[in-house]
Amino acid sequence: MTEHLTPDLYTVILPALCWSRRQPDFYAVTQDVSREGISFRSAAEPALDEQITCSIRYIGQVDARVVRTDDRLFLVRLKASRQRAAEVARTLLALSREQERTLQPARAHPRISPDRKDVLVTLEDGRVLPGRLINVSASGAALALDHTLSAGASITIGSTAAQVVRIFRDGIGAAFAFPFDPGQVHAGIRL
Repeated sequence: MTEHLTPDLYTVILPALCWSRRQPDFYAVTQDVSREGISFRSAAEPALDEQITCSIRYIGQVDARVVRTDDRLFLVRLKASRQRAAEVARTLLALSREQERTLQPARAHPRISPDRKDVLVTLEDGRVLPGRLINVSASGAALALDHTLSAGASITIGSTAAQVVRIFRDGIGAAFAFPFDPGQVHAGIRL
């Protein structure tokens, strides 16, 4: 559940894909938003004053500068017009309030980021689409796709049968028809 740490600090958890000149794609998760900026948690550690771009779920792409770093945490300030910064802030605050009201179910299996991200997705009608794995667990996967699919659609990810169970901006969440043994899920997994 979300909690307000101070009146000016709002917890909001959203996935993000970030990049910079120094670091190609790395994943991060927003942690909170305040007057100081947006804080992220990530295994990647951008440098202080580094200019980065982040594509944040429900927000879109934003350019920012890293203003503080700590162990697996970093804080950014947006490099945007006042109008765009205010729009981002309003959206983040609304999402924070929504997350306070919504208890998310615990994940059944841990997610990993696979080494081999590019994958082919075969649709029921035989069409094959290129996809990019975001994460994989024993029970399913999240994929970035340039094609819109419907919830409930049967697909094959690589050679693994699955069903679309979640739609999000630029991608899907799919449940495997036959879940893997959790011990089979590792960074080198091939679907």
